[in-house]
Amino acid sequence: MVTRKTPASLDAILSGQKIHGRILQSGYSIKEIQNMLGLECPQSVYRWLKGRSMPSIDNLYMLSQILDVHMEDLLVSMDAADHSV
Repeated sequence: MVTRKTPASLDAILSGQKIHGRILQSGYSIKEIQNMLGLECPQSVYRWLKGRSMPSIDNLYMLSQILDVHMEDLLVSMDAADHSV
């Protein structure tokens, strides 16, 4: 019998913290990130950082390019969150 690993969900709060850390390391301001992503207001970015929402795949890709990291390096899976506790 073949057992398949069930994909893990993303932890929005820890992912937001990771995104926030990468933005701080980059030296960009939230306003600069907002402008580079073409967002109307910075509230979307703040919602990501607080774990209230996740960036769309397009925004996540552009954010990874801006911050010069892989998209996966901006995300935390629930599996990883469970192991870090």
